[in-house]
Order: sequence, then C-alpha cells, then structure tokens
Amino acid sequence: MSYLQELGNCIVGILSGIYLLEHDLLTASLQNSESCVGLFPNAGNLETESECAERVNQFISLLGEYAMQKGRSWPLVCLVGPMLAKSFPLMRSHDSPSCVKILSVAVSVFGSRKIVQQLLVQHNLSSCSHSTDGGDKEIEADLFMQMFKESIVPWCLRGNSCSLSARLDMLLALLDDEYFSEQWDTVIRYATNLEHSGSATSSLDSDRITILAMLLEKARDKIANRKEGNVSMGNPDHWHHELLESAAVAVACSPPAFGTSNSQFVCTVVGGSTKNNQTSFVSRDALVLIFEEVFKKLLSFILASSFTWVRNAGPLLSPNLLTAGANNIGPEFESSVTMFEMAQFALEVLDGTLFSLKTLGEESGLVSVILSAIFLIDWEFLVLVTIRDDAPDDESKEKLKSRLVFSELFHAFRCKISNQFWKSLSLHNRQALGSSLIQCMRSAIFNEDKLDTEKFTSLCCLWMLEVLDCLSQDQYEEQNLLDQLLCQGERWPLWIVPDFSSPEGLVAKNFSADVHDFGHRKFVSFIVKIISELGIDRVVAGYVKHSLPPSQETANEKHTRSWLAAEILCTWKWPGGCAVASFLPSLSAYAKSRNYSSQESLLDFVFNILLDGALIHGGCGAHNFVYLGPASSEEVEDIEEPFLRALVAFILTLFKDNIWGTEKAMMLFDLLVNKIYVGEAINTNCLRILPLIVNVLIRPLSQRSIRSHDSSRDTQPDSSGENHVPDIIAGWLQKAISFPPLITWQTGQDMEDWFQLVISCYPFSTLGGLQTPTLERNISSGESTLLLELFRKQRGPGTSTVINQLPVVQTLLSRLIVVSVGYCWKEFDEDDWEFVLYQLRRWIQSAVVMMEEIAENVNDTITSSFTSHNLDSILNKLGTILYISDPFPIDIAKNALLSFSLSCGPFGLRQAEDADNINPLRMERWDPIKDRILEGILRLFFCTGIAEAIASSCCDEAASLISLSRFEHSHFWELVASSVVNSSTNARDRAVKSVEFWGLSKGPISSLYAILFSSKTVPLLQFAAYSIISSEPVLHLAIVEDKTYLDGVTNSEEDSSPHDMSTETSIHLKEEISCMIEKLPHKVLEMDLVAEQRVHVFLAWSLLLSHLWSLPSSSPERERLVQYIQDSADSVILDCLFQHIPLELGMAHVIKKKDIELPAGIAEAAAAATRAITTGSLLFSVQSLWPVEPVKMASLSGAMFGLMLRILPAYVRQWFSDLRDRSTLAGIESFTRAWCSPPLITNELSLIKKNDLADEHFSISVSKSANEVVATYTKDETGMDLVIHLPSSYPLRPVDVDCMRSLGISEVKQRKWLMSMSSFVRNQNGALAEAIKIWKSNFDKEFEGVEECPICYSVIHTTNHGLPRLPCRTCKHKFHSACLYKWFSTSHKSTCPLCQSPF
Repeated sequence: MSYLQELGNCIVGILSGIYLLEHDLLTASLQNSESCVGLFPNAGNLETESECAERVNQFISLLGEYAMQKGRSWPLVCLVGPMLAKSFPLMRSHDSPSCVKILSVAVSVFGSRKIVQQLLVQHNLSSCSHSTDGGDKEIEADLFMQMFKESIVPWCLRGNSCSLSARLDMLLALLDDEYFSEQWDTVIRYATNLEHSGSATSSLDSDRITILAMLLEKARDKIANRKEGNVSMGNPDHWHHELLESAAVAVACSPPAFGTSNSQFVCTVVGGSTKNNQTSFVSRDALVLIFEEVFKKLLSFILASSFTWVRNAGPLLSPNLLTAGANNIGPEFESSVTMFEMAQFALEVLDGTLFSLKTLGEESGLVSVILSAIFLIDWEFLVLVTIRDDAPDDESKEKLKSRLVFSELFHAFRCKISNQFWKSLSLHNRQALGSSLIQCMRSAIFNEDKLDTEKFTSLCCLWMLEVLDCLSQDQYEEQNLLDQLLCQGERWPLWIVPDFSSPEGLVAKNFSADVHDFGHRKFVSFIVKIISELGIDRVVAGYVKHSLPPSQETANEKHTRSWLAAEILCTWKWPGGCAVASFLPSLSAYAKSRNYSSQESLLDFVFNILLDGALIHGGCGAHNFVYLGPASSEEVEDIEEPFLRALVAFILTLFKDNIWGTEKAMMLFDLLVNKIYVGEAINTNCLRILPLIVNVLIRPLSQRSIRSHDSSRDTQPDSSGENHVPDIIAGWLQKAISFPPLITWQTGQDMEDWFQLVISCYPFSTLGGLQTPTLERNISSGESTLLLELFRKQRGPGTSTVINQLPVVQTLLSRLIVVSVGYCWKEFDEDDWEFVLYQLRRWIQSAVVMMEEIAENVNDTITSSFTSHNLDSILNKLGTILYISDPFPIDIAKNALLSFSLSCGPFGLRQAEDADNINPLRMERWDPIKDRILEGILRLFFCTGIAEAIASSCCDEAASLISLSRFEHSHFWELVASSVVNSSTNARDRAVKSVEFWGLSKGPISSLYAILFSSKTVPLLQFAAYSIISSEPVLHLAIVEDKTYLDGVTNSEEDSSPHDMSTETSIHLKEEISCMIEKLPHKVLEMDLVAEQRVHVFLAWSLLLSHLWSLPSSSPERERLVQYIQDSADSVILDCLFQHIPLELGMAHVIKKKDIELPAGIAEAAAAATRAITTGSLLFSVQSLWPVEPVKMASLSGAMFGLMLRILPAYVRQWFSDLRDRSTLAGIESFTRAWCSPPLITNELSLIKKNDLADEHFSISVSKSANEVVATYTKDETGMDLVIHLPSSYPLRPVDVDCMRSLGISEVKQRKWLMSMSSFVRNQNGALAEAIKIWKSNFDKEFEGVEECPICYSVIHTTNHGLPRLPCRTCKHKFHSACLYKWFSTSHKSTCPLCQSPF
C-alpha cells in the first residue's frame, strides 16, 4: 500500500469518527468548503491539474469503498455530493477534462441516480424532504430524466473542445440499465437533431457527426467490456435506434460534404474494422441500404473508366441488384471530382466496415458484388500502370494519371485484405464472387481490343491465379472455378462443343463462326498462360489430388477437359505463342511425368476428338502433300484444315518424344485402316487425311522392322503381327498400280489420294546438316518390286515420253522418284537412271530460270533507277520482284534436289560397300550429266547471292528483303546448300565462269560474300558460301583484290623495280573483307560475344588464314601476304579471340594436373586449337558454328588461334610480347603450353626431319625428347654447330639458339652467325624448317661472295627472303629494298645509309 493510500485511509477514518461523534459538525464544515475546481491551484498547467484530479479520484474511490463496506451514506451526502453540486456549474463552464473525469469517477463509484440526486438536492430542485445523510430514497424517474435531458446531455454533447472525450465518457457512465432505452433515445435525438427535421444533411454538421461518431465508438468499447447484469447496455441490439439508422443511411446517400467525417461516422455506426470489432449500431436492413449506397459509388467509378472492358463489367457485377439500375446512378455523379470523392468515401467506408460486410449473408448479394468491384478497380489499376506512358496526348495522360493515383488507393486496400478473410467467406459468397470476376475477365479478354494483347492476357492470367488463390479452399472448388472460366459462350469454344452426354464427353463442332476471331485467339492465349502456371494436370486433366468417393470416380474421369486440349490445338496460333512452341511441349512433359493410366485416357480422348473432326472436315480442305522427311513445324503449319493439322502435330509430338511407341502406332494404324472402307464404299474423307497420318505412324512402325532386320536378316517376321503392315502397304501399291499412268491424269478417281498414301509409306530420316537422308524402312523384295513397277509405269517406254505438265502430276511424279531412288536404286537399270536424271535436270533448270530472272530484275531495278530520293519506290519494286506467286517450280525443284542428294549418296559414298553390284551410274557417261546438274544447283546458289550483293549496294533494307525471301523456302535452300558443299571442283569452276560471263553488276565472289555476311540467312547457306570461298578454284580469287602484283616477281633472282620497295602498297584484299581485317577488331572488342558483326570478322579472318595456309611456304605470294598482315592487319583480333576462351578455367585445370574434365568453353577451344594445328583447317569449326552460341564461338576462336600459331608464329609472338596484364599473359601462356605447343613442337620437329636439308656442307639432327635441333655448317675448314631449343610455350616464347662448337671462325663471325640464325627463326611466319633452310641459303650466298646488306647485315632478308639488289650510285653498296624503305621511313630522308649521298 502506497503512502497516499495510507494517508487517504487515515483521513477517511478521521472523517468517519467525526461523523459518528457529531455528524452535524462534519456537515457544516464540509458545506463551507470550496468546490473541486478550487482544489487545482494551477489550473493552467494540465500536468499539475491531472495529478490533482487523480488524487481526488483516488480519495473518492476510497470513500466509495468505505461506504460500500460499512453501509454508510455520509461520504456521498456530506462530502462528495455537496462538493460535486457546488462544482457542477464551474465544471460546465471551465471545460476541464480533469474536472469532468472527477464527476465520471463519482458516478462510477456511487451510481448515476445517486449522483444526479445529489446534484438535484443541492440545487433545491426537489420538493421532497431528505434526511441529513441523503436517506436511502432515490429521486423520482421524471426528475432524473429531466436533469439528464435538459442539463447533462446538452452539456456532454456540446462543441468539440478538449473536454469532449471526458464528457462523452461521463455521459455513457450516467446511462442506467433501468432507464437505458429512454436515456439512449434522448442522447440520439439530441445528437442527430432529427426529431424536428426530416433530413440529415440539413441538421447534421461536421461537429455533430464527429461527436456522435466518438460517442458510438466509446459505446462500442462499453459493450465489449460490459459486465454481467447490464442486460440492456450489454446487448448490441438495444443500442439500435431508428433515428441513428436514418442518419447513417442519410449520410451514406449524401455527397461527402465534410471530408472524412461522413465516412468515419458510417464506419463507427456499422463497425467491422477488424475481425473482433463487428458490433453494429444499426439493423440488418439499414446495413443493406448503406452498402447499397457504397456499391453505387463504386459502380459510378467503374462506369467512368476510360477502358471499355471495365465499363462493360459494371452491369455484369449485379444487373438486378439496384432498383434504379446500373445506368441510372444519379446526377450527383456527373462531375468527375464528385465521382472521385464518392469513390473515396466508399473506399473509406469499406476499409472500416469490411468485416461487417461479411455478416450480411447471402440473400442481398451485396457481399459478392462489392468485393467484385474492389477486384475490378484493382485490376484497372494494374492495367493503368502498364500503359501510363502510352497515352496519345497530354490531356489523356492527365486523366490517366488522376485515375491511376486514386486506383492505387484501392490497390493498397485490396493488398491489405488477407487470404484468411477470403477463405472465411461463406461458400455461396465465394462462388458468387468467383462467378462475377470470371464473367468480367472473360468479357474483358473478348472485347478489349486497344491494349497490347500480350501484356493484357498476361495480366488476366495473374488475375485468374489470384482468384483461384483467394476463393478456392480445396481442389474441387478450384476445378469449379475453372469450369466457369471455360464454360461455353457465344465465342468460346470455336472448334469443340463440350457435351458430356456423349460417350467420350465431347463432339466436334460444325463451325460456321469466324475462324479468325481475334477475341477467341486472345482467350486461348490467356488459357495457355494459365496452363503454364498451373500445369496440364490441373487445367486440362482436371486432376484432383485427393481421391473421390468410389461412387464419384467414374464421373470425375468423364469430366477431364480433353476437349480443351483439342480446342487449343485447333486454334494453332494465338498472340504470343502457338501449339508447336508452347502447348504441345507442355502436354508432352505432362505425359512423361504421369503414369500410363493417368494420362492415357486424356491423350486417347484428344486423339479421338481430333480424328472425328478431321474425318468430318478433312475432305473440305485442299490437298496436302505428305512429307518425305520428318515433318517440320512449318510443314505441319501448311496443312489448312485445323483438325487435321492439330491431329498430325499431336501424334507427331507424342511419337517423337517416345510417349507413344510401336504398339500404339500399330493400334492407331489398324484403327485408321478399318475406317477406309464403309462397307464396300471408300470413305473419301478418311482416304484424304490418311496419308499425312500414316506418314507419322510409319516411322515408329518401321523401327521394329529395322531392329529385326539388323538382328537377323534371315528370320521371317510373324505373319500375324509384324507382317500385316507390309501386306497392307502392298495392297495399297497394287491399288495405285491399277490406275492409268500419271500422264493420263483423270480426276474423280481418287488417284491422287492413293498415290499420296503409297508415298507416305516410304519415309526418310534427315540427319541434319550435310549428311544424306537415310531410309527409315527395310522393305521386302516383293514390296520393292511393286514400288519399282509403279515407278516404271509412270516412266513409260523411254525418257522421251511426254510428261503431263499439270502441277499435281509433276509433284506426284517427283515424290515418287524420290522414294523410288531411295528404296529401289539397286534395281534401277540404265533407262531408269536416264529418266530420273533427265527429270531432275529439267526440274532444277526450271527453278534456275526463275531465280535468274529474279536476279536480272533486281539488277535492272538497282542499276537503272536507284537514287537516294526514290528509295521507297525501289524497295516496293524489290518486294514485287521477290514475291513468288507460284511456288511450284521451287517445290518441284526441292523434290529434285532430294532425289539428286540420294542418288549421289548411294552411288558415291556407298560404291565401296556395293562393289559387287554393277551400278550403271558408275559408268563415265553419267559424270558429265551429274556435273551439269550440280552446275545448275550452283547457279541457283549464285543467283540468290548476286541478287543480295546488288541489293546491298543500294541499302541494307534492300539486302534484307533478299535474305528474308529465302526463309519462305528455307528447306529448298538447305538442300541447295547441301549439294553446293558436296559439289565437285569441275562443277564449281564451270559455275563461276558462267556467272562471270553473265554480265551483271556483281560477280560470283561478291555473291558468295553477300551470302556469307548476310544479316538474315539460312545457316547452311552461309556455310556453303564459306566452303566455296575457302576452297579451290575460288579461294585464290576471293581474298586478294588484284592478283597481278604476284606476277611481278616470279623469280627471286630477278631485279626488283623501284616500286617493289614498299610491299605495303602492293597488295589489297577484297573490299568485302579488307575493312574487317584492318579496322573493325577494335569495335569488336566492345560487341556482344555473339554479335553478328563479330561473327563476320571472325569468318573474314578464317578465310584469310585459310588462304595463307594454301600458299606455298616459300612463294613470294605468301611472303607478301604475311608482310601485309604484319603491317596492316590489326592484331587486336587476338584479344577478341581470348574474349571467348575462359583463361581462368584453363589455368585452374592445368594447376589440378588435368584430373578433372575440362569446363565448357575451354574444352571446345582447346580441342579446336589442337585440331586446327594438326590439320591446318578451320572448316570443321565453321561448319558447326550455326546457330551461333558462346560455346561454338569459343571453338572457332580456339581453332583460329591454333592456326595462327602455326602459320603466323612471329605475328602472334609480337602481340603476346606487347601485352602488359600479367594475369592475361599467364593465362594465354598456360593455354598455349597445355594444348597448342605440344602438337606444334611435334609438327615442327617432324617437318625438319622430313625436309632434306643436308648436303656436303650442312647436316641437321633432331632430338624430340629434348625439343632440340642441332644444325652443323662446315666449309673450307671452318665449321659451326648451332643448337636450336624450342621452349615449352613455343611459339609464344622465342627459340633459344646457342653455339656448341666452332672451328676456324672468328668470334665476330661466330656472333654474327648466331644472331643471324636467331633472327631467322624468330622472324619466320611459318615452319621452323623453312627458317633453317633460309639461314643455310644465306651463308651459302655469303660464301659465294654475295655482299650482305649494310643495314641488316644479312645476305637474305629475314622476312621477304630477298637479296640486296638496290645499289647506291656513289658507294656501290647494295641494299634490300625492304631495309632501304624502312630506313627512308624512319630517318625521314632519302640518302644512302653509308655515304649519305642522295639515293
């Protein structure tokens, strides 16, 4: 017990004793005391005042405890009552919270009626007689209520001052449980002032609203802390009042004239700001009216949106909820400012009443529509964020900005709502909310056409995922929401009608709607995005993790959404994706991840739906020719009929990914075969679609026959199993043979369909790249005989047979030739080959004529009319020229190229294997024909290159048009490139000469470079261009601009003319590569590692190195090219190479002694460097370059570095010695020492040993173990042994030359010979053997009396290997032309270095 409490108890005890001895004395003394206001000496000091009031309150509490314990009335009657009565007028005027609190404490201690009684007694308001201690009687009810109404309530609800909170607490303390209803009625009537007014807006001002809100909030706390026995005040329903409800509804309906006061008042009345604060002061009917007004305000904001999809969603939320209708919101919403204020009011109300909204239940429907509106405004905000910078003008931007700022408030509110709240909603409300949101979402996707499709569908996907996360408590509810999303509508689905009454639950749709409906494709894009997020199992398969009761399992299986997969496949393309690139890979991954039983029914259902649709509609589309090789996505896309296209892509993916195997292929094959005939009649639609499907099925079916053929060629297949497929194919062959030859083409006989079916049974496997296609089936001799018979029936009696020129006839014949050459070539006779080669040459020549015409038209357009002012006109003309209205010549030539590739494959590469077979094509008579065909193919290749080269002289856009046109027939150009790479030297030479004679503005070399450096081209074409440029007879024409400079010095013994002094000016590279070699490497350093221009620079250097490798080691041609590289080619290219080679990984690997596998990048570079050093070729690395990837660039870089080390060692050494970064130096040396130096040293020593350098004066010995060469030179009783030691990091580090023994040679001459050998081996850009040979020749000349050059002190020049031939007219000394040129350049004068006479 504290000191103050002890003191208070003592005082109470003293006062009690006085009262017991002489109570009149106590009464008289207290009546003369001051009021409680006088107890506060420093009333202006709030802190002191509060402390004094607290002591008074403690004393009153002690008196109350005493009165209750002892049953005494004197503390109230003689002490507290008189004090409060005397203080009451001062309390009302003083506005002191502390004074008011004293009154409140007294009421709580002694009771409201007793305190009011004392106030009345002291003011003589009662005519009743009272005992001196106040007696035990209570004042009459009317007097109590009179004072409460006339005095207490007006004072407590008066003005917003500092004592307001204390007065409201006192007012609530004065509420008596017995008179509660009457008291509360008095309070509400006075607070609302509605008893004489019918309008809240005319009677409630801001202060009244604020005071009433504060009172209600305190009342809510009083209810929450209610005590037992407070029957009236403890029941929230007893606090309801009609006037309060009327005021709340009126405020909700009126414009927000008082800022946030209105919303705070409504929130206080309604309650529900938190889960534990759901006490409401209004009835349910009033709540409905209030939330209806809130929804109206939200709806007004929604209908004012600039987005059509948002406005359209407004009526969808609840079309029948509002009496006035969604389009009659009222005139108060006409102003945008008012509209924003109303929406903000609604937001503030919702923020403070959210949990009360949930209590409305299901009947009104308000819960779902209001929450839907919140979602909708939040979604609009997310869209506004993505497009805020795309507004067309400042006014639109300002409108978007203002709406964005306000919508952000809704977004923050929406994010604040926890998932627990959504999950706590009733099932009915969650279902209604989900239904509303999904309707809005579907409407938005189908109808919004102004927003970026990809961004908008991505946002919609996020919204749907949010809806599923918030509203589904289990997987069954999730599936229900997905069912609503995917339910049938006017524009969805387009291809399939879900009908679960059918056996498989689905039927194909007899569509008459617009198949190009953009809204439908947007919706598919949206669905595919959802699938990518949730997975096939949840969206398409309708997978539910927890098993259903046994009675429902069957029903669940029937409701898998296989129709959805079929719908997506039939749609094929949508914004941002397509079936091949996105959906089929997802479906395949799902099938691989599930067990057989869980995915098989889904896949089977999808197949059956697509097959039914193809059978219904397949006969309506145009014919589609079957694929001879594995179908590409472009070829599948060419199928016009949606169901057939989807079906082919579907089964192609499943078999390619090994989800379905041979057994499944057999089942499907039998199923389709049984559908060909309906009774005795042929099912035309089935026959029409069968070739494309069989073309896919025959490949897995063929795997069994190939395996059995490989395991045992003598084993006969089982007639009941494996043999019935060949029997069926044999029957189809016989049916095709029964038709007249193609030259007598007649329609209406299903002839084309049967031929297509036969051709589909003989597939080829394209291994990719430059390899010849291989057969995918092993056929019996009987089947081969039937196929050959069908082919010869079309051939007729001889090659002179007139061929029907109808495109369909030509196409069928060309495809039949392909399969016949592939599968029956061993049975071909001379007439067969003559017919085949004649047709191939004719078809290829037709494509050549077309491409030459295009090239000539491009040339005429560019050369005759191009100016900078008519560029657009030129581009339009080029577009017209390049447009191939009839692709038939290309298509037919494509088949011819495939046939030619097959004919060259078996009879070129396989001749050794089939030596016993007498092959008619081995006869020399066919070689000229094949070369002529190859020449035509090369002309095709040169035509497209020349067209691009001519167009590039105009502008890059024109060249791009040419290169892009090739992508329309990429497979054709790949076949062309494959034949070009494998063409003979004779065919290339003839093609180059014929193009040169053509007389266009660009020649064959320019055409090759145009293809090689094209920005958009077929990769195989680029390699073909590189292959031709890097090989003879083109290589010697393609690098150097003018070769005449090489003819000037054909004999090193001839005198040099004065213009030979500068080797730098005597050579020029082709303009297509000179800039890349000389200037671009510095720019390349800053480029991306796979940048197009970087790749072009690497290719240009590869060609230069290949050309240098091809030149004879001692030829002047090579020496001048080396000199050009040293003087003009920027060595920064070496820095570029090592941007691709991860040196740090290489060093780490070397340190670990190669006990781990090489990391990616360094492994490829190391292997390529070693191979390039060994073979002297870069072709292998360039061939694998496309598509360009970092690892492939690392391989090319390693190969280039390796070849440069071999053919330009001095050039690389000089670059290496100029490097300053130690870590880079160490990394490069480590890489070279580990993977380049060993093969280089081995090669150098082998070349020295192989070269016959020894004679009577010179001998040489090689020590491979010591990496040393000992050269001995003896003459005229003099001799010298020089030791050349190759360092471990050769050639980065120079060789060491030392003298082991000398005989009869002065020290000066010994030092001179030693320096001479060192100079030759260190400056040699080539083999070390060549340097030793030149050194030997140098001293042979010296002993022969040839004078040495006074500048370099050598007879033979160390670089160009020339003799001193330029004499000084005065002193007669002769100089090397290169030495003299360098002397003139560095000394800046043209005088003799010895006598200083003018030279």
